Amino acid sequence: MKRFGRAAVHRMRILMRSGFRLIAHALKLMAASAQTTPANDETNSAIRGGVLNYRSGKLDDGTDPHGWYERD
Repeated sequence: MKRFGRAAVHRMRILMRSGFRLIAHALKLMAASAQTTPANDETNSAIRGGVLNYRSGKLDDGTDPHGWYERD
C-alpha cells in the first residue's frame, strides 16, 4: 500500500511540474507578443503636430469638448 501512495504522489508532482512549465511558457509567449511600439494614431498625430490634450495625454486638433489644453 505504501508503494501505491508514493507512486501516486510522485505522479502528482510530475503533473504539477508540467502544469507550471506550461503556464510559464504561455506567459512568456504572451509577453513576447505584447505591442511595445506606439499605435499608429499616436505617431500620426505627433508627425502632424497638434495641441497636447492633458486629459488623454495625446496630441490632437484641440476640439475635444472634455479635454484641457493648457497646464494649470
